[in-house]
Amino acid sequence: MNNYKKIETGEDIKPFSFDQEAWISGFIAGMKQSASLSNNSLIQEHNKNLINLDILFGTQTGNSEAIAEDMSKIANEAGFRAKVNSLDNITMDILGNMENVAIITSTYGEGEMPDNAQLFWDALSANTAPNLSNIKYSVLALGDTGYEEFCHAGKLIDTRFEQLGATRIQERVDCDVDYEESSEKWTSSLIAKWKPEVEVIKEKSNDQSNLKEYNRKNPYSAKLLSNKMLSGVNSNKEIMHYEIDLGDSGLKYEVGDSLSIFPTNKEDLVKKIIDRLGVEFDFVPVGYENDIKTLLTEKFEILTPTKRLIEYIAKNTSDKKLKSIIDHNNNKELENYKWGMDVLDFMNINPNFKIDITDFLGLLKSLQHRTYSISSSINKVKNEVHLTVSSVRWKRDTRNYNGVCSTFLADDCTPGDNIKVFFTPNKSFRLPDDNKDIIMIGPGTGIAPFRAFLQEREYRNSSGKNWLFFGDQTKNDDFIYKNELEDFISSGVLNKLDLAFSRDQKNKIYVQNVMYENKKEFYNWLESGAYLYICGDANRMAKDVEDMIIKIIMECSNISFDAAFEYLNNLKREKRYLRDVY
Repeated sequence: MNNYKKIETGEDIKPFSFDQEAWISGFIAGMKQSASLSNNSLIQEHNKNLINLDILFGTQTGNSEAIAEDMSKIANEAGFRAKVNSLDNITMDILGNMENVAIITSTYGEGEMPDNAQLFWDALSANTAPNLSNIKYSVLALGDTGYEEFCHAGKLIDTRFEQLGATRIQERVDCDVDYEESSEKWTSSLIAKWKPEVEVIKEKSNDQSNLKEYNRKNPYSAKLLSNKMLSGVNSNKEIMHYEIDLGDSGLKYEVGDSLSIFPTNKEDLVKKIIDRLGVEFDFVPVGYENDIKTLLTEKFEILTPTKRLIEYIAKNTSDKKLKSIIDHNNNKELENYKWGMDVLDFMNINPNFKIDITDFLGLLKSLQHRTYSISSSINKVKNEVHLTVSSVRWKRDTRNYNGVCSTFLADDCTPGDNIKVFFTPNKSFRLPDDNKDIIMIGPGTGIAPFRAFLQEREYRNSSGKNWLFFGDQTKNDDFIYKNELEDFISSGVLNKLDLAFSRDQKNKIYVQNVMYENKKEFYNWLESGAYLYICGDANRMAKDVEDMIIKIIMECSNISFDAAFEYLNNLKREKRYLRDVY
């Protein structure tokens, strides 16, 4: 019942109506606001105690980036405010404002910076680089002891930071191809250096049953569905197409990624080395569980000799030339000396020298996976992955030699066989938005990722234009994927295809020559925002192509070499100049 009261003015007071739902809603909103203000205060107080950590990576194939991402997760859980960035995203102004820096970088080629670290290094090594005395840092360097300039990029950055006044909070760690354990220890120790109250982070278990995904430590056993020769009968090359079933693995990949394969060594080479050691196949060396045949077939690299093995042979034989090269540390001469030679060749420099088996195994490195650019889109081939591989074979004196993995696939694997594989993501070699134009330069097996690109752009119905430069030795025998490319032309997926077959005429023609013939259109595509991709041999093709790009820019825009070089650097900064080279 509603009650009224009369007041002296004679006005009636309206009855009071209690809206329970509105009151509760208002009360809750008020409490939430109060709690929010309280939480914000707590968050602000918490953030004051967080340590800023910048994790910078330089990578060619994605390993450094993966380590950086893992480190970021661990650091954030340990009370850091961690950010991950590619080195080329960091200007000197940005670097100068940092406090705590973890740098993870691989070394590419013969001691070079990876593509996404070169601009950073150019600025860091310049006379204009800033003082870094406010920075505490450490470097994790990834490399391969099979190369002379082991971890060279990481060593250069580490030294330059020190020269610019930065404080090395932890010594650099140089990792060989088996980098997981070393990188985990470096991460744990480094975080503890910045924040001593944090308990040492437990290392990841090596128990494969605990792993949730397939990786280098836990490869997937995939079935080889088919293999097909792509090159013609008169070709000087043996280029193969492989199709591999992903089964029920749940594995996915993106175009631009690579597939890594674990091979085994050739039986004939294993037998010859065992004969040279003077033991039986079932001999078990001291300290090992497996017999010598298993060790040399599955566990150790026996094609490419290590520097340790070469030095051991030089010390214990009478080869004066080799001894002089080693004594003078002449890496260029050593490269010429050992060209085409394998472990057995070095063992036989002195056939009478008796090699201790335990010492010998200690001078080898473990047999590693080989990585190949994927030549398919999973949206096109569904539960498969395709590879385009050139079988490496050569002859020296009276001996025939075989590349480890390429001929493992070609000679030792037949459809139905299982091979151990895992994917290596390459986030630095991705397609742009569907409306962007792309130029692809990929002679020989360098066409592999671009076959995948075209399949993906067809699937997406991308509006961006696609231009491919492809070449090899002869059109009749080396025009791989000819029918597929012609179909892409007919369907409109491939807007422009330019070919260069070097031996079909007296004067050799390469892809860079055909680029120059189309220089105006090439430059106009770049000016209109096209993305530029290169895949293939790093030592010759990629360098020759880059020189031609600079020449085209110089001539078409009438600028100096330095200005054209800076134009290309701007393409790198904009992530419009991307390479997958080896």
